[in-house]
Amino acid sequence: MLTKLPLVLVLALAFGVVAPSASAATFQVTANGLVAPNQNYGCPAGSANCLTSKDYSLSGTGDATGSIVVTGSIATLSLDVASVLFVPTGAGSNAQFTAVHYSGSVNVFAASNIVSQIGSATGSVSGLLDGNPFSAPAIVTNLTCATSGGSGSCSVMFGPSGFSAGGQDWLHTFDVLVSVPEPSLALLALLGAAALGRRRILH
Repeated sequence: MLTKLPLVLVLALAFGVVAPSASAATFQVTANGLVAPNQNYGCPAGSANCLTSKDYSLSGTGDATGSIVVTGSIATLSLDVASVLFVPTGAGSNAQFTAVHYSGSVNVFAASNIVSQIGSATGSVSGLLDGNPFSAPAIVTNLTCATSGGSGSCSVMFGPSGFSAGGQDWLHTFDVLVSVPEPSLALLALLGAAALGRRRILH
């Protein structure tokens, strides 16, 4: 234990120095959004397996804006899509989402160049579907971010559980490019060092 104590003190001092200038790591969306048809679809509400019973598929892409902010072991998501179109796989009318806002907070493991969600969480999705307002809770899963230098990519899923609108359950999956400011990179490096330090102390 005596040989491990200095590591704890160093990490504590490092956090004390950096915390005033970089208390959170921010991933700012710069491009892309809802892009993969096989991960963006709708199915009749209450379907046991939305993928196998899907009756709407993504048409084109839905460009996103917003950010993912990591503070300690919590990532807070605030994402927006101005417009995205889904088309029926059979007969039926198109489904147009507009002014959609996605939010949620999830538990994560954060290291120097990666953020990975732990477990699932419930967020919310609101906006317009074919001009009609909706607001729904939505399970949030599979948040992952990987960075290299000042840029990287993030992905996260909203739904289909809970995300019901217009008689359908929906899965909206973000695959976005992000920018990561220098202070955020420094904080992520410290988070990774702290995680490594905890592992060494426990073992």
